[in-house]
Amino acid sequence: MSSVTVVRRKSSRARPGIKFYVDYWMLLAAAGLVVIGMLMVYSTTFDLGEQVYDQATYYFRRQAIALGIGLAFILGFMQFDYHILRRFSVLIMSGTLLLLIVVLLFGQSNFGATRGLVNNSYQPSELAKLASILYISHWLSSKGDRIKDVTYGLLPFGVITGVVCFLIVQQPDVSTAGLIAIVSLTIFFIAGAELKQMAIAGVAGGTVFLILMRTLPHVEARIRAWQEVLRDPEQAIWQVRQALIALGSGGYAGVGLGNSTQKFGPLPAAHTDGVFAILGEEMGLVGSLLVLGLFAMLIWRGLQTATRARDSYGFLLALGITCWLGYQALINIAVVTAVIPFTGIPLPFLSYGGTSLVFSLAGVGILLNISRDAHITTREQPTTQPTESPRASFNLRRRNGWARLSRPGRRR
Repeated sequence: MSSVTVVRRKSSRARPGIKFYVDYWMLLAAAGLVVIGMLMVYSTTFDLGEQVYDQATYYFRRQAIALGIGLAFILGFMQFDYHILRRFSVLIMSGTLLLLIVVLLFGQSNFGATRGLVNNSYQPSELAKLASILYISHWLSSKGDRIKDVTYGLLPFGVITGVVCFLIVQQPDVSTAGLIAIVSLTIFFIAGAELKQMAIAGVAGGTVFLILMRTLPHVEARIRAWQEVLRDPEQAIWQVRQALIALGSGGYAGVGLGNSTQKFGPLPAAHTDGVFAILGEEMGLVGSLLVLGLFAMLIWRGLQTATRARDSYGFLLALGITCWLGYQALINIAVVTAVIPFTGIPLPFLSYGGTSLVFSLAGVGILLNISRDAHITTREQPTTQPTESPRASFNLRRRNGWARLSRPGRRR
């Protein structure tokens, strides 16, 4: 029999402030991105606001209002148990689907796409990112090993994800639909899906993508334009070319905050899709690496939160939110640097867009809640408990954390 060591731990009562634990590294990363984002929103929109609305701070003030709402979401999510979201995940998902349908029926059209409500101030597709993670995390954590059955796991998962993506593609917004599909597949795989299921999902996804290329002209045009870039960078489409010029003009230290020339016309959508290019021009390589470092810190703390979550729902939820923010940032930066075909997806926390900022901050609030819950649970364990050998402890972490999740979630 293996030896068991009895360890005496100090009671959590010795630390009365434990209930207010905050992952300061995660909070610092998010705060840094938000501050830089607000600076870039003003820098990229003061001329546009002056021309269109005769107010240089028009867009900045709108983004500040969204920031206030997002901070309220963070404070709110940090105060109550995140398991409450599990109870309302079906309701949240149903409401999101309803809003996506309302957008298609009554939404305002802008640049050939119908994505927003209330003068395009609210885009339900941003809510769909978080709602999909909440619902799929709840659904998968309650199934356990049964998700390995194709008819019980892959089929309903495909229907759930497919309906959301279909409604978003109809707007059309292929990039957001693709992001939701990739994040959902990541959660599905980590939750215990077998490789054959992932292969089937990959073939199905590839087939759908080919169909979209044939039915949506702009998708095929972007793919062909990207192929031309790979052959000859001089053949890049106008927006990608101007983004590369902006990045190259910044040098090491940049031309100075507010001194970009590309944002005054040459680079379309400089305050949304192309904000990272303007960041590189004004803050240079140093500023770009700073932003990349803050994203890396946020992702690192998000993954740490996932592995320390006390149940499968918290694990999948934290993993999904982290992947969502990480994938979206990676896609936006890859587009600006011409690594992948052009897509109109915002950079989290930095691009102008109130809906994107609000729900990105809401995601951070949920991560902070899961982190605090894991910390409190660890500290409030019984004062006398057995400890396992280092090998057994590693195997437990590998089984319950990083690699795969093959057991049903524990209900609180």
